[in-house]
Amino acid sequence: MSGRRLEKLGRLLAIRRLGEDLGRRRLQLAFAAVAEVESGLADQQTALLEAGLAERNALASGDRSEWLLADAQREVAGWNRGRLRPLLQARTADVAPAMERFLASRREHAQVKQLIENARQTAGREAGRKSQAEADDRFLSRRTQLTGQDAPANDEGASLGD
Repeated sequence: MSGRRLEKLGRLLAIRRLGEDLGRRRLQLAFAAVAEVESGLADQQTALLEAGLAERNALASGDRSEWLLADAQREVAGWNRGRLRPLLQARTADVAPAMERFLASRREHAQVKQLIENARQTAGREAGRKSQAEADDRFLSRRTQLTGQDAPANDEGASLGD
């Protein structure tokens, strides 16, 4: 495997890593958006309960203006909760696609990483084979050289024996 191919795969890996990071950030933002609305809903629920308690206390003490204020606060908190619920549903619906995109980018990053690892292993095996082939060639060349030098001596010895 050529170094050029590994270099290209390395660049592709960097791009996939950026894609995964971007997907992770978008997913975090989607979760943060949901948490923001949930926090708002919790705040409005608290305001609703506090207004109800203030309303009850105002009735018990006979303070009509305090009762009207608490009633208005309860009404506003209920209205705010009504407005936040659809927003929560919309933001919750945005989480699933963000999760899918993140998982897809993560999978692509892992695939490219595995492709690079396979390419490196293949390159290592090819380098080992090439090294072994060169060693074999040197051995055969040396053997041929030595056999070529020994061959005339053996031929003379063979003809003397005949």
